[in-house]
Amino acid sequence: MKRWGFLIVLGACSSQNPVDLYGQWENPDKRLTAYPSYLDYGGYNNAWTIAVRDTMVHIVWEHRDIGPGELYYIRSINSGSSFEPDTQLTTRDSHFPSVAVCDSIVHIVWQDARDGNPEIYYKRSVDDGETWGDDEMLTNDLADSEYPSVAVSDSIVHIVWQDDRWGNYEIYYKRSVDNGETWGADERLTNDSAYSYFPSMAVCDSIVHIVWFDKRDNNYEIYYNRSVDNGETWGGDERRTDDLAASYCPSVAVSDSIVHIVWYDHRDGNTEIYYKRSVDNGMLWYSDERITDDLAASYNPSIAVCDSIVHIVWYDWRDNDEEIYYNRSVNDGETWGIIDERITDAVGKSHYVSVACWDCSYDYDVHIAWTDERDGGNNEEIYYKRHKCEGSNVEEDYRFKIADLRLEVCPNPVVGSAIIKYQLPVKSKISLKIYDITGRIVKTLVNEEKKAGSYTVNFDTQGLTTGIYFAKLVVGDYKEIKKLILMK
Repeated sequence: MKRWGFLIVLGACSSQNPVDLYGQWENPDKRLTAYPSYLDYGGYNNAWTIAVRDTMVHIVWEHRDIGPGELYYIRSINSGSSFEPDTQLTTRDSHFPSVAVCDSIVHIVWQDARDGNPEIYYKRSVDDGETWGDDEMLTNDLADSEYPSVAVSDSIVHIVWQDDRWGNYEIYYKRSVDNGETWGADERLTNDSAYSYFPSMAVCDSIVHIVWFDKRDNNYEIYYNRSVDNGETWGGDERRTDDLAASYCPSVAVSDSIVHIVWYDHRDGNTEIYYKRSVDNGMLWYSDERITDDLAASYNPSIAVCDSIVHIVWYDWRDNDEEIYYNRSVNDGETWGIIDERITDAVGKSHYVSVACWDCSYDYDVHIAWTDERDGGNNEEIYYKRHKCEGSNVEEDYRFKIADLRLEVCPNPVVGSAIIKYQLPVKSKISLKIYDITGRIVKTLVNEEKKAGSYTVNFDTQGLTTGIYFAKLVVGDYKEIKKLILMK
């Protein structure tokens, strides 16, 4: 695996690998709860216990003492710089919460046994977590409904969970088209004689993606399904892994048409983190890619994506203790960092981590929350950490982060046409124009905001006469001009 970092390159005849620039995770780790001798537990990676919108960070967890669990919530209104006091959301037997946010509406689902068996419950806030509505029971059957995951796009809220109302666990789905005001019927998505577990869900526009692990093939494999009409209809189950070992606990994220799946897998003799992607909304898939490579076990990855930057966190035993690790791709999962980055370093287990990010005006903070027992005994607390963007605008990023900037045209002298390539480390407004010797603009090749990634531009000289021209690149406050010789 090749590590990619923050670099802009314009060129055509030669290639150059970008340098690494992960940036910094802020220290120290921030403890969000303080309940001595109690267990505070985020949850598994099939759902997210942290959600971000703009400067609002929302975290939910399960708090247990010697009795049943209760759900608590905490928020930050300044991108994680500080947190307000926590809020108790439930008073009953509540477990495994999942949170999603769109605009100012925060949606939370969980499993709750207040009625004698686990059912799926829902709660929302319409004012960014300031106040909360009543608990709403979404399932009602004699079997167990467990491990929900929630995702939202505009006013449509999607929920998926595992349910054994038919004698074995199957994947079920439910949606609201009015921001959680009313809900449709439960819909069974899987129908096989084996168990289907731990669904994870992501949505972009009208396309909903679901992954889970399933034993219908006599060993646990990762399965996938999607809806292209906001959950109204669904395609068939698709097996996404195929090896002799077991694949567990997938997590899914999506940005535009690119779908990312991560899970842990035993095919290498010990537990490693694996990844795969689709670049066409889940129609075709690339091969499985191994992310971790060490002698210890790596578990329960959580994934988030902002534009073309994909973030994965998990917990790992390579340090003889459970610690949180991180890796990322800056080019839509095409390549990954060579070195996994250790995020925690404390005595006691750090595990069950969840990741979220928000991309707005080039501010791509990454936020993680996890369960941690560094405070001694059986006292597990919720901890938080963020990767803070060093500058909120791209001009600062380019001025201080770019190690090598080049503008090249190939061939030069230009005969007929030429090729210009450029690569962006972050989403940015880019201008690439051709001027004649008098300073008049004769060609505008690029003048728009682009996502991070690699691009190729064809410089067609049709309509231009033989002579001297200049290519001018503007990215943020960076400008470079290169002389071109056009020959007919």
